[in-house]
Amino acid sequence: MSSVKKRFIGLFLTMALIMTIIPVTAATAAAAINVTVDGKKVSFNVAPQTINGRTLVPYRTIAETLGGTVKYDEKAKKATISKGSQKVELTLGSKTAKINGTSVALDAAPANVKGSVLVPLRFVGESLGVWVNWNSKTSTAALETKKTIKHALGSTTLNRVPKRVVILFNGGVDISVLLGVKPVGAVESYVQQPFYEYIRSNLIGTKTLGDETQPNVEAIVGLKPDVIIATKDRHEKIYDQLKAIAPTIVTADLADWQDNLQVSAAVLNKEEVATTFIADWKISVAEFKSKLAAKDKGAEVSIIRINPNGSARAYNSGFAYKIFQELGFATPKEQLATKKEIINVTSKEQVSLLDGDYIFDFTTDWDGDGAIFKFQKEWIDSPLWKNLNAVKNKKYYKVNAVTWNLSGGALAAKLMLDDLYFYFDLN
Repeated sequence: MSSVKKRFIGLFLTMALIMTIIPVTAATAAAAINVTVDGKKVSFNVAPQTINGRTLVPYRTIAETLGGTVKYDEKAKKATISKGSQKVELTLGSKTAKINGTSVALDAAPANVKGSVLVPLRFVGESLGVWVNWNSKTSTAALETKKTIKHALGSTTLNRVPKRVVILFNGGVDISVLLGVKPVGAVESYVQQPFYEYIRSNLIGTKTLGDETQPNVEAIVGLKPDVIIATKDRHEKIYDQLKAIAPTIVTADLADWQDNLQVSAAVLNKEEVATTFIADWKISVAEFKSKLAAKDKGAEVSIIRINPNGSARAYNSGFAYKIFQELGFATPKEQLATKKEIINVTSKEQVSLLDGDYIFDFTTDWDGDGAIFKFQKEWIDSPLWKNLNAVKNKKYYKVNAVTWNLSGGALAAKLMLDDLYFYFDLN
């Protein structure tokens, strides 16, 4: 082989090796990023950039498009955006910004690209009260300066992302914690007042507004909320009162935590958080079903509680029931035959209505005095109770009443699913 041919082959192999170690992202041009405001495309002198997974845009163009005024201090390398009472300050290269003088952390620092100052699009939009949503399929950031929310009792238009939020059902309070939004006011928990222990630390400073079945309307007025998030099951009768106080969004089903999460996220400009959580939930559900033993697939699950008057009931509806349905479990045939969502069992002779392959009991100590557990013990000590299939097979479990029933939020759903790994002996 000639020396020229050898050099050529060596050069070819070297180039091939180089191409294999160049990251695809560096070798491929990034897709163009589009930005729209209320459906209209925004044009920029310098194209928006994705830096460390965050979209940055020229600060002056986006601020003026959103109705703000802008200035740039070249010496301090600081951009200032003002809109109404809102003043936003960002410094080149710094992940700390200021909103009306208060320091806040940024996911990405403003950057100098081709002589233009680019700032984080989501932060600027949110700080100016604008909804921001990212569509990865079209590489489009869609900004909305107002939003109309269709809900269970009509539709409500919001003119800016709410800051002063009031929430009138426990599942919504749980969801607000997931979304990272602290309400100015919220109904108190049924037990463990003022708020359930698993979320309490995130609600310091939130004013309690009484029971979700009868919230304190006068206290709501005093809070001057930007939005009220309620639910039809509890608040249909006072909807006219509520919407006279502030724009009011009403969810359709107290127990449908996924829909309640999506509604709240749309209102509060947290749709990416909700989308990620629900996607992770779907993965967790699929994983649970794949790990479940063949003998337990489609097992009949009975969800019960003992009542303060000494009677019992089984649930064919509600928060826990929906989760068991999603996981592929069945309803006991004797319960289905009643065609009732809540089956009241007033005597121990009817105890078979509580049976299933598994029984989960979320009896609640409403008064905190333990009295209800005496009634629970009477049921458990009954000879007829001991003949139940689930009891004989040691598949009767007392579970956490808060996360299995009383809360009804997204974080509670995750905690309940974690419990089920234990009860079904899964890793």
